[in-house]
Amino acid sequence: MLIRFAGPVYAGGFTVCLVTGSLPVFFAAGVVTGLAAGFLDAGLNSQSSQWEQKARKRSMSGFHALFSLGMLIGAGLVTLLLSGGHDPAVGIVGSAAVYGAYIITNRSWVSAEAGMKDDIQHGKPLRLSFAVILFLGACISLSSLVEGGVIDWSALHLNRVLTLPAEDAGRAVLFFSVAMTVARFMGDRLAAMIAPNLLLAVPLVIAGVLLTTAVVTAHVTMLVWAYIFIGLAVANAFPIIISEAGRAAGDRPLREISVIVGFAYFGLVSGPALFGVLAHFMGLDATVLGIAAIAFALGVASLAMPRFVAGSGARADRVSRP
Repeated sequence: MLIRFAGPVYAGGFTVCLVTGSLPVFFAAGVVTGLAAGFLDAGLNSQSSQWEQKARKRSMSGFHALFSLGMLIGAGLVTLLLSGGHDPAVGIVGSAAVYGAYIITNRSWVSAEAGMKDDIQHGKPLRLSFAVILFLGACISLSSLVEGGVIDWSALHLNRVLTLPAEDAGRAVLFFSVAMTVARFMGDRLAAMIAPNLLLAVPLVIAGVLLTTAVVTAHVTMLVWAYIFIGLAVANAFPIIISEAGRAAGDRPLREISVIVGFAYFGLVSGPALFGVLAHFMGLDATVLGIAAIAFALGVASLAMPRFVAGSGARADRVSRP
């Protein structure tokens, strides 16, 4: 199974990167770890989509909330080890070992591999049309750009442009991350009460406007609150997009989700270069305004989501028939 292969490779790759003293081995292990991360990301999101359909209730945001919580706990563990004068590699390697062992021994995965192999062997097309995949892929790329942009550039902007002390500027990233985690724990319940496209569109448009206003007025307190609101707004973009893709693709969504997750990685990889060029030629204010513009654009685009995914279920049914 994809996850049982990728999970241990991912954990082992991190371990090799931490313990090796060879630069070529470090880069090789990094490449392998990155490939395993992509496989694992697609596989786990596909599992969550299948669990949603099995349970007939939303669970994708909760799944991503646990991921966000794990990141916060991991950051806290490394900080604790460093403050105690210990090597953080010990904690990271230990966590990787526990994680890899769990992935191998877990027996509760939802299996749809036989059906997926049948689709591939018989040359069946993707269950979602090219237009739907392109739209959802573009949306998830934008969400990755916003998330990565805030994490990479918010503290630097507060420190360099608004002269906030480094320790205070760094708290903006912490507040943003906590806001994302909290919003994801609430996301499934909210998506059951509010149309998912509106749950994305309204907060993202407001967040884009608020962040723009804060940058233009150079108001530090408003800017920090804008990052918190951005975290609340963008938190459920990734899980809702994946959830909608999985629901539209039917009971075997791995291929479609893999393609859409690929778009997310494109956003994560291209974001630093894109914002870096913007910062170099136009300054840090322009960089943060770019993040605000992308958040606003994603909010507007989300309004069109029902038009793209509403008719995809019928296509999925047709493709799944022999």
